[in-house]
Amino acid sequence: MKKNILAMAVILNCSFAMAQTEFDALKMIQPDINGTARYMGMAGAFGALGGDASAIKDNPAGLVIYRSSEITTTLDLSLQSSKSVWNDVTAHDNLDNFKFNNFSYVKATPTYRSLSSDQGLLSSNWSFSYNRLKSFNRNSTIKSGQSSSSISDYMAYFTGNIKSADLAYVENSYEPFDNTNVPWLSVIGYENGLIKESVNNNASSWSSTVNTMVTPTYTLHETGYIDEYSIGWAGNFSNRFYLGTTLNVQSIDYNARSIYSETFGGGNGTYLDNNLSTSGTGFNLNIGAIVRPIDMLRLGVSIHTPTIYDLTDNNYTNYGNSTTPTASSDYKLNSPWKFNGSAAVILGQKGLISMEYDYAMNSHAKFYDRDGNAQSFDDENTGIKTMLKDVQTIKIGGEYRLTDNFSLRAGYAYMNGATNNAEAHKLMRSNTTRTDAEYFQNNRTDYITAGFGYREANWYIDFAYMNKNLDETFYPYNLTSVNSASVKTTTNNLIVTLGLKF
Repeated sequence: MKKNILAMAVILNCSFAMAQTEFDALKMIQPDINGTARYMGMAGAFGALGGDASAIKDNPAGLVIYRSSEITTTLDLSLQSSKSVWNDVTAHDNLDNFKFNNFSYVKATPTYRSLSSDQGLLSSNWSFSYNRLKSFNRNSTIKSGQSSSSISDYMAYFTGNIKSADLAYVENSYEPFDNTNVPWLSVIGYENGLIKESVNNNASSWSSTVNTMVTPTYTLHETGYIDEYSIGWAGNFSNRFYLGTTLNVQSIDYNARSIYSETFGGGNGTYLDNNLSTSGTGFNLNIGAIVRPIDMLRLGVSIHTPTIYDLTDNNYTNYGNSTTPTASSDYKLNSPWKFNGSAAVILGQKGLISMEYDYAMNSHAKFYDRDGNAQSFDDENTGIKTMLKDVQTIKIGGEYRLTDNFSLRAGYAYMNGATNNAEAHKLMRSNTTRTDAEYFQNNRTDYITAGFGYREANWYIDFAYMNKNLDETFYPYNLTSVNSASVKTTTNNLIVTLGLKF
């Protein structure tokens, strides 16, 4: 199409046309279980236990359980596969990757009181840590048999009463992608002849030109992460009460390429090659406490304040033989409050059982514009309240010491669905630059874990296996005429952690 536009690599600042949706917010705020091998081997049930680098990010009070200083690092091999079923057609995809989960330094500093008393502040520990909170990496392929519903139907519906003159490129005179009142999806539909205009009493309406059955295919390639860098402090009061806090800086880097294509009955077809990137940083504060009423029992609680993110999106689309300009949007996102309650039973010198309950108030997340004004996102924030569900995670884990040096571990965790599926449908603004109309409803996530570890006086090594099963429902666009697909993504993680004590 416009070769001069492509050569100039035009970037449009689209702060006037907010391109974010409720599903974008969910991707950034949905929690995951990730960390050291011991932590993952027990399904992350460490809130009341502490003494682990990844436990600090859940309950900072666990930092003071350390009795010696320590350096820890973790590597993770992820083997992922996905299976989809759409209109009775099954498709598979996979992705393998190697990542660095964490690095932490803990400085254990007993106070002078610990030399002569067991009352008061007995130790004051500090930590400097890096943790990968979440990995976005995955591949999905979703294929369908013949369908009577086409994305051109959605384009026609979405175009509404926009006039064709607003969608038609005029050389050296008018560029529809510069018109802030029209959606790019409509421009693409018009340029590719997928929709046609009808005018009645000077009012426009649109319909699809595709009058055959179509065979749709969707592929998704996601990469990126949420990383957290933390400074923590915790104090041990009389060996009965532990208090801690961390100041955290989070970094987001997300990239997605999704290709939606349709083959028409006559052999030709259409496609949308959507490209989206999101990057930015955020800040939050975690506060936690652990109480030890008796030697064998620990009770923990922690609060995570909302993370205040400053984010930038860039998106463009390849279609036919053309490419849209690149749109850029700056905005803020506040993640929800999170609460953690936990309990652990210490079985002498032989083992332990730990349980944890996490509650994330996802429905209270909120978008703001670059100036901190939430009114610019009234529709999206209302959608977050109605479409997203608060997420509850239940974790249980155990450890048994076979010898003084060798331990076995296992765990299970369940995370409820994050979307209210009766209401959760992708709502795009009528002038959006985004053309990725697809969305995934989140049904549930299950984790099954196991691991073992070997310890010496001044070093240790831990291994873990985690099986994560994510259940989702896929829609290519928001029309009642289109059938959904079932998507199940299985991730097998092999984790190794090396720690040095001094």
